[in-house]
Amino acid sequence: MQFMSEAFVVLAILLVVGVAAFSFEPANPLETWLRLAQSYGTGRQPSQVSFPGQDVLLGAKRGGLKKLSIAAEFDATVDDFGFWLTYKGPLPEDATETIKIPGTHVRFVLQNGDQYVFELFAEPPVTVAVKGELGATLMERCRPVAS
Repeated sequence: MQFMSEAFVVLAILLVVGVAAFSFEPANPLETWLRLAQSYGTGRQPSQVSFPGQDVLLGAKRGGLKKLSIAAEFDATVDDFGFWLTYKGPLPEDATETIKIPGTHVRFVLQNGDQYVFELFAEPPVTVAVKGELGATLMERCRPVAS
């Protein structure tokens, strides 16, 4: 009888592991970009690129920030309109490579050393982290003007 109970436990564990393995679907690393492209995608390009070859981390509000791919790079511009990002990497055919986010849709969240974290208004919101001069420039544009 004891042998049967051990066999049922092993069988139950194998069943749970099997179901989990077949139902697990890895997260699409481009999901956040595609969500932003739905809301802010454009066929236009900024008049000039202020910050070429930037490392940008994207993520959801509760999820961690990560690169879209190992070699993902972005060209970024901060102008009077807002924040432009152009992804320099492979995308699905129907996805746009450039987004322009109005300055009113970018909110500064925190600075951690040389990394600046912002929240972009999308549904659901997207968190983005940039470094260096791009982060400092974007943070200055996001601060409310004191009257």
